[in-house]
Amino acid sequence: MPRAYIGELNAPGDCLRLLLFVSIVVLAGGCAAGSREPNASRPRANEAPYPVIFAANAERREQALVAWAALARDQNLQNEPPPQLQPITATISALPASDDASLRLPLVEINDSGGEIKEDTTEEALRESLRRFITSAGALLGVAPQNLSLVERKDDADGTGRARYQQQPFPYPLRAGFGVLEIAFTKDRRVRSLSSTAIPDTERLSRALTSLRPQQLSADQAGERLRGRAFTYPGLVSPQTYTIAPGDPVTARELVVYPVQPAGRAGALELHLAWEMVIGRAGSTPFLIYLDAVTGDIIEATAQAVQSEERQKQQ
Repeated sequence: MPRAYIGELNAPGDCLRLLLFVSIVVLAGGCAAGSREPNASRPRANEAPYPVIFAANAERREQALVAWAALARDQNLQNEPPPQLQPITATISALPASDDASLRLPLVEINDSGGEIKEDTTEEALRESLRRFITSAGALLGVAPQNLSLVERKDDADGTGRARYQQQPFPYPLRAGFGVLEIAFTKDRRVRSLSSTAIPDTERLSRALTSLRPQQLSADQAGERLRGRAFTYPGLVSPQTYTIAPGDPVTARELVVYPVQPAGRAGALELHLAWEMVIGRAGSTPFLIYLDAVTGDIIEATAQAVQSEERQKQQ
């Protein structure tokens, strides 16, 4: 450093002015930083993306068709056309129309210690047969057997057997008709119909849904969000509107996962966390409302008799 500069810096007046200038700069910077407010138009860095998106995937569709070909081959079916697939999830929607032999449930017999078929085990053997069939067709159905619960088993008057399962892969039950597997079959184990609205890739989706817990409305908050609000619901002829009165009982039943296909985006599902709410009306059919548990928006509303909790979990 040149001696002339050192001499100027050592001058008492100049030193005081330099210290004063530095202090002003530091204080001004601190005040500016302290006065900054977060940009409300941007999502917070610690909030998970919402809603959770499940998008159609060409690879998933190809895997479903490969699974169908393998299932048909294992059952010695020749030249079977491909089945109808759901447009987004690529799970089976309907079996192909074919003149060839149908798919069959595997034969299961429950024997006693002497090798004889046990009496009164027909239903038990049938359920095991269904379980094995589902395991063999898992990639086509889009669901793991351990995520399925049998919710209905019945026989029609013509002898057709029916089994309906509900997929339960998330911390909360699925609604809007998703996660349902239905199988119809004859007494000789021929599969007459097969359809699945299960949602694949649930491990990833479950993690994303679980990460939303800090953003969720509580049951009490959900109830407060509804009071005084108007909503539209399907009527017999045209949509109707109702405004929740101060005296209407508002009950939060449970958190659910409610898939929605967004307008203008045919190849995707939005998975919403929602509170299933019952809105009572004196002398009238109550409403069932699905309130978004993150945004507070009303996703769906219907006027219907309140079903039992077990029946609701099957939907």
